[in-house]
Amino acid sequence: MNSILSQLLTIFDVTEWTHTQYDTYKLLKQYVDNLESNGRAFETIDDRSIIRSNFMEQIWFKYSKSKPIISQLLDAMKLNTYTFHQSMYCINLYVVLSFNQFRLNGCLYKNLVNNYINYYIYLENNTHDKAYLTYYTKSTDNELKIKLPEFDKIYQIINIDQSILYQCDLLNFFSEIIMYYDESCTIGDLPIGNDINITLNQLIEKFNNYVSQKNSETNYRIFK
Repeated sequence: MNSILSQLLTIFDVTEWTHTQYDTYKLLKQYVDNLESNGRAFETIDDRSIIRSNFMEQIWFKYSKSKPIISQLLDAMKLNTYTFHQSMYCINLYVVLSFNQFRLNGCLYKNLVNNYINYYIYLENNTHDKAYLTYYTKSTDNELKIKLPEFDKIYQIINIDQSILYQCDLLNFFSEIIMYYDESCTIGDLPIGNDINITLNQLIEKFNNYVSQKNSETNYRIFK
């Protein structure tokens, strides 16, 4: 590492670059850009550990009866594609994660100048069938109008029964993963769909409150 650093300093640590130095810089930048996704994918092991720790701190996971399948899914998670850029003009996120038989896709593009937004989270199987958790486009023409989340289709895509992975756990699991990769912390505060006046964070809170209430009622009956 020190040898590489020494060579780079020898080439670039000068007052004015030559054409050769500038061409070398552009070549190195191209390599770095091409390898960015590979480098980010290498960190997936750390990502899984952090996400697992985040789950353990949340109330929904405490009450969850789906812990075994959640652990299996998280162990199988691999980062296929990851791009995130944020500037004074826009936020651009695109992430694809594979879970053996299906993939989780997340996309956010927000133009900070005209406030145009294109945002979705969907699951896709190997035959390219799709089921949306969220789909929101803030523009003059919202063509796709679907009832969200598409829980029934999602269960078909992932091929897991609702008795094994409950809706609350499914929603929290996939949403938490996508929001983990959203460094702008924007996705949770966006509507889950066109003409649907509820954000992803609000929907998650609604499900979690319901589960907490049902658990409290159950405990009350047991200890009464």
